[in-house]
Amino acid sequence: MDSRNAGGVFVWLVLVGVLGGCASAPRTSPPPVSDTGGSGPPAGLSQREREGFYHLAQGNEHLWLAVLRALPSRSTLEGKAAGFQSFLDAPERFGFLADPDSSEGLPVGVALVPATERQPVARVGLNCAACHVGEFHYRGARVRVDGAPSLLNMDDFNREAVEVLSRTLLDRTQLLAFLQRLAVSLPESARGGRPRSLEQVADEQLQKAYPDTDLTPDGNSSAREKLVAEVEWYCGSQTPSPCAPPLLKADPVVLREFDEQLNQYFHELSRKQVRTVPDAIRVLRGHLVYFMRLGTLSFAAQAGPGRVDAFGVARGVLFGPQVAGVLDAPVSYPCLWEFQTSPWLHWDGNTNSIMERNIGQALGMGAVVDRRTFESSVLPRNLAEMERLSRKLVSPRWPEEAFGALEAARIERGSGLFTQNCQGCHDKPGVIPLETVGTDANRARSFASMVGDLEFPAALHDLLSRVKQRAYAREAMTQEELSPLEPGLVYWRAPMGYVSRPLAGIWASPPYLHNGSVPTLWDLLQPAARRPARFPMGQHEYDPEKVGYVTEVSGTPRFTFDVSLPGNGNGGHEYGTGLSDEEKRDLIEYLKSL
Repeated sequence: MDSRNAGGVFVWLVLVGVLGGCASAPRTSPPPVSDTGGSGPPAGLSQREREGFYHLAQGNEHLWLAVLRALPSRSTLEGKAAGFQSFLDAPERFGFLADPDSSEGLPVGVALVPATERQPVARVGLNCAACHVGEFHYRGARVRVDGAPSLLNMDDFNREAVEVLSRTLLDRTQLLAFLQRLAVSLPESARGGRPRSLEQVADEQLQKAYPDTDLTPDGNSSAREKLVAEVEWYCGSQTPSPCAPPLLKADPVVLREFDEQLNQYFHELSRKQVRTVPDAIRVLRGHLVYFMRLGTLSFAAQAGPGRVDAFGVARGVLFGPQVAGVLDAPVSYPCLWEFQTSPWLHWDGNTNSIMERNIGQALGMGAVVDRRTFESSVLPRNLAEMERLSRKLVSPRWPEEAFGALEAARIERGSGLFTQNCQGCHDKPGVIPLETVGTDANRARSFASMVGDLEFPAALHDLLSRVKQRAYAREAMTQEELSPLEPGLVYWRAPMGYVSRPLAGIWASPPYLHNGSVPTLWDLLQPAARRPARFPMGQHEYDPEKVGYVTEVSGTPRFTFDVSLPGNGNGGHEYGTGLSDEEKRDLIEYLKSL
């Protein structure tokens, strides 16, 4: 298969980083620890830089802020919320972290493109901070670490979006309520903020939001009665109904029709202004189609919090579901400082190009590319700025004021144990072959799969290099700007192994191994047969002794990790497992100090 002709005209990947997060360059010496109270600037970034890292646009901002605020959450539809809760409210249910300094109340990692005269609708998307800012809780203290892996659960985010968008379209009562809430969320009419109830939506607000639909009250009908009539007319005007969710199943004809709808709705989400009630319904349906695009793929297991099968999704969306097969290689979001000392990026060291990696990440977050011209919506200067910021992130020191002081004697003993058991691999980064490390092989093998007569790395490189050059030309980026970001020769490869990175800041990157299959460092030092076969994930509570998230929670866990599922294997890496318990504690104390 010629990778240049695969797929449709426009290519969407996923809302999570297809390449696993922003890359980083060699770090400087780490300063003292990040904050422990959830406020104040972290080590490495000024407050202004932190705001940029959290919310800088990358070119994938296509979702309308007004739509997401007017859309109900699942709890609202199920009657479990007190009053109206929008889809954007309580984002911690998806694993987002709050940003109290955001003027729009957006969580960490949600980028905003404000409304302008030329583009009068504010749009949002995700940037790499959504996956790469972590937070750890212990006895009331909160330690936030920029660059640490988050617990964002994109499965939950995408599923709830599809569910509430579908139910809002299908239920006339919910659709009418959405249209009224949207009337006070759009910038032309959002003067008084969100109404406390639909009864407070004034007739003039409805007419102003939909100026080309006659909603002016008269002697026969109120504004709301006219709104009801307009919705009934439009939703019943065709067969199938323009208000019905689109059909999606694993059939080539259906998938081709779905791709055509996706292309059409993308243009509308990018350019359309709401002038009529049907406009608003089409925008709502366009958001549903946008979120449904992952429904063309088949997954062997849910990724859950803090993980994604990024390259499997990329292969499927770029080259077709039949090429992807069943996706079975979810991996954890890496911490950003872990690859800083290596010229090769990602868990398996598969590329040396920072900007191609970052352009792929922007595509992965929802940016688009025209496969005929390779023009895209990515913003390479913003990606370069994100790279500059990520270079300032440093491995965090153990937060003694939150988690307790380290024991010098144990550290000294643990240092010798590290030299004997760990240093040989982790002193200098390098790819350890699968047969040596023995960990789950699905990720490495997945990246080496074929796309027609090309290996996936070659097919991916072909696309990203062309997109990169067009983006550079569009923004007239100079060689002086690019030289710090580009190697002399760009490589994409499938080395069939995993990178043994230095372990600075290892305490802030649980769970462990590339696929997050081992919850704590203590568990990693046990023989594979004694490591937990199932454990909860999604909670921020931290265990400073075992070093990782707690593995006992009250009530129903947000997610249960099952090592028996494809891609979730917790075997291999049995280094140090023969130490005594006291020696293991000494080694862990040393690892905390790195």
